Formats: sequence, structure tokens, C-alpha cells
Amino acid sequence: MTKVNKLPITKLWNPKSFIIFSVFFSFLPAGIMCALNYGRSGSQKKKWIFLLASILVFIALIALLPILSINTSIIFFSINIALGIILMFTQLKLYNEHIQNGGQSASYLLPVIIGLLIFSLSAASILYSIYVPKNALDYGENHLFYTNKITESQAKKLGDYLNSEGYFTPSSKVDVKIDKQDALYILSLVVEGDYKSDTSYVEPMKAISRELSKNVFENSKVRIDLCNDRFQVLNSINVD
Repeated sequence: MTKVNKLPITKLWNPKSFIIFSVFFSFLPAGIMCALNYGRSGSQKKKWIFLLASILVFIALIALLPILSINTSIIFFSINIALGIILMFTQLKLYNEHIQNGGQSASYLLPVIIGLLIFSLSAASILYSIYVPKNALDYGENHLFYTNKITESQAKKLGDYLNSEGYFTPSSKVDVKIDKQDALYILSLVVEGDYKSDTSYVEPMKAISRELSKNVFENSKVRIDLCNDRFQVLNSINVD
């Protein structure tokens, strides 16, 4: 009786697609695909090594990027491309042997869904970290956030002033942020309500801007940004 050689039913993802996924989504879905390829090929040890390494490196990268003062988007894009290339070369031989033995390529529907989910979560995390700095001073339930462009002593001077002038009170829950662009200081205030059609607040905010310029920032210009609770700007008030 003639033995029939059955074609392998295991399907693997083409490693060349790892670069595409790394560019458009991040290296994490590429790392997951790489790990699952190893698992489908029978190498469970490599599967878990690549899966855990991809997840841990991705988490570390997301955590470190907001701390860096240089262009994080370029760094993130470059690292994703580099890791996508590395992942591709680690599996080219495996994939080519798989195809030569009659294997097939796996569907990309699931990786695309995973990629979109990871991209959305990572983008939200990065944006949140960018708008809400880690540096903060607390005055009861009031919080003054400040970026790396502001020294702690500058932030404390501002916070103490807001506290002494009654902007911060024991019963209030106010979040503000101070940043700097060149010689311009930017004070962000979390607000609620319609601050686009209602203009009655403009003059009082300009008065606060002049007050802070004189008493806190040594006559440097101060712009006030009215923001949502994630410090995304709703309206900006400049003093002429």
C-alpha cells in the first residue's frame, strides 16, 4: 500500500508582513504573529519567549517615551521599523521551509484587528501622558502639574501664589498645568461649559494673565488655555 504524504495544515504568517504591521500599527502585533508562528511550528519555548519579550518591550517603550524631551514620534517610528525588520529575519528561514513543504499563509484578518486595537490603546496612552505631565504639586485636593520645561521652584512659586490668593481653597478641586514655549508661559485651566460662544470670561482671564506675569513670572508673557480634564485645549487667551 502506497503511503500518502499529507500536506501540512498549519498556516503561518509571512514574516515580510511584520514590517508592514510594525509601520502601520506597531511592532507588538508583529511580535505576536512571530510568536504564534513559532507555536504553530511546534516551538512552544520560542513562542513564549517572543510573546513575553514583545509585550514587555512595548510596555517599557510606551512608559519611557513621554519622559524623553526629544521628538518621540521619530523615535517610536524608528524603533518599530527596526524591530519589525529583526522579527522578519528571525523567521524567513522557517517560513520558506514551511512553504516549500506545502504549507500555506495564514489569514491577516485577526492580526489587523489586534493591530487596530493595540494602536488605539497605545495612541490614547501616549496622548494622555503628553497632555498630563507626571510632575505635580498638591495643595489639598488641588493639583498643579508642570512639564519638564518648568523647574520645581517655578512651579512651587506659582502654586504658592495661587494658594495665597484663594484660587486654591481647602474645599476646591482644581487642576492646572504650567508649561513654557520659548519665553511664553502657558497656564492651562480645566474648565466646564461653553467657552467658545461665551466671551464674558475673556477679560477676567486676561487680568489673571497680567497678574501672574507681574507677580510670578517676572513680567514674562502668560497665555491662558482653557482645557478639558485631559488638558486638551478648548480655547486660548492671549494678552496683547
